[in-house]
Amino acid sequence: MQSISSMRTSAFGGASVRATPAARTGLAYKSPVAASVQDLQGTVVSTAMNKSIIVSVERLAPHDKYFKRVRITKRYTAHNDDSSINIGDYVRLEGTRPMSKTKRFAVAEVIRKAN
Repeated sequence: MQSISSMRTSAFGGASVRATPAARTGLAYKSPVAASVQDLQGTVVSTAMNKSIIVSVERLAPHDKYFKRVRITKRYTAHNDDSSINIGDYVRLEGTRPMSKTKRFAVAEVIRKAN
């Protein structure tokens, strides 16, 4: 009985005997490893919603034309179980499963309380 890889034919007429990458290296197939959870840090700018906050996260990125580093600010909606977080707190967000259309993060810890 022929193996599946030797029964495949190429579009150019010859038989294709290309092995899978795992077979070439001699390793057994492994399931894909889940990517690590993304962590972000930022300042709370809104607490008006129930069990949700909006966090402003700043990062430095090079300008497209001048290559100077510029500050890019992005706002993320995060899940907040306890209501002890106030505007101005510096928090760490941890990536989670999607909780709503825009909520993809949850508050992991409060790093620094606002004055």
